[in-house]
Amino acid sequence: MTTPDNSGDVRLSGISKTYDNGFTAVQPLDLTVPQGSFFALLGASGCGKTTTLRMIAGLEDPTTGAVHLGDQEVTHLPPYKRPVNTVFQSYALFPHLDIFENVAFGLRRRGIKSVKKQVEDMLDLVQLGEQARKKPHQLSGGQQQRVAVARALINHPKVLLLDEPLGALDLKLRRQMQLELKRIQTEVGITFVHVTHDQEEAMTMADTVAVMNAGRVEQLGSPTDLYENPDTTFVANFLGTSNLIEAEVDTKNGDDIVLKAGGGKLVLPEARCSAPTKAGGKVLVGIRPEKISLTHADDAGDIPEGRNRLTGKIADASFIGVSTQYVIDSPVCDELAVYVQNVERDGRLVPGADVVLHWSPAHTFGLDAAQSLLAGTVGSAGTEEEAAA
Repeated sequence: MTTPDNSGDVRLSGISKTYDNGFTAVQPLDLTVPQGSFFALLGASGCGKTTTLRMIAGLEDPTTGAVHLGDQEVTHLPPYKRPVNTVFQSYALFPHLDIFENVAFGLRRRGIKSVKKQVEDMLDLVQLGEQARKKPHQLSGGQQQRVAVARALINHPKVLLLDEPLGALDLKLRRQMQLELKRIQTEVGITFVHVTHDQEEAMTMADTVAVMNAGRVEQLGSPTDLYENPDTTFVANFLGTSNLIEAEVDTKNGDDIVLKAGGGKLVLPEARCSAPTKAGGKVLVGIRPEKISLTHADDAGDIPEGRNRLTGKIADASFIGVSTQYVIDSPVCDELAVYVQNVERDGRLVPGADVVLHWSPAHTFGLDAAQSLLAGTVGSAGTEEEAAA
């Protein structure tokens, strides 16, 4: 049995940051970024993600705690003595140097004479070999970003830190660069720590995501796990859209919890509930809009047994190409979101129509209603913008 090599793990132990004005940007946290992983710090503006990254880089001194890179403590080392490099949203390329010399700069600064092969290999990695003698202003935003990545990687850091690196790009180019960065990280095998407020960006690229809120890590996990099994209403609403329905625990049936909501009953797997499940207790039932099927009330008898059901009336419908997004008025909630793929459209599903919403109990998750009432998110179908507000 081999022992995993964790010599390049980034370990944050009890680090926090409080400024002189008394504002605490990062509450004490413990976090491990495994060597060779693509790790994302995700959250809204002011959540502490960039401050955390800057403490890893050495650009901010922690108020408490320690930063380790493998076995080496780097908490009090200046940035230039840490085996990390940072790529910022502003590419900070030297405008008077061509692309080759921009990438070669770090090697030349270290006194390395023969740089040609290393620079050419790095430019090939970022697919800019043919642009070597152009100046930065002659490249697109995405190409400039790749030059910045190549320049950061040429010194073979153990960790590459990326601070909102795609924020200045338009949507199409940003999506292309997401795939490019993931490809580059996979090829070089270096640990990438990526800061972003864009949940799609984090989920596209990262192996592991830490969702931050108010200076704390709200939840840590793979993109799939965070999306399918959120622990809190903040995570449920920040990563996409969630319908949250207040319900009361009725009974338990094997591995399932039976809940009362709006005069009907819903089934929730106990394993997917992060709230107390004592009879009579309140639980928030969560269901993603794309997991719900929508059936006209006239066809309710065709719905298979064993599915969770709610009745309602279509309040609004928006055709967006790949799907139609419905807003449903229901006894359990004024605005339930339902996304239906435009494969076989039912012409009866128009505003004013009576409908039945139904879905598999396995797609349901449960959250602590008491916590959510404090957050003011009961019954909401949240968006990233609302979560950030």
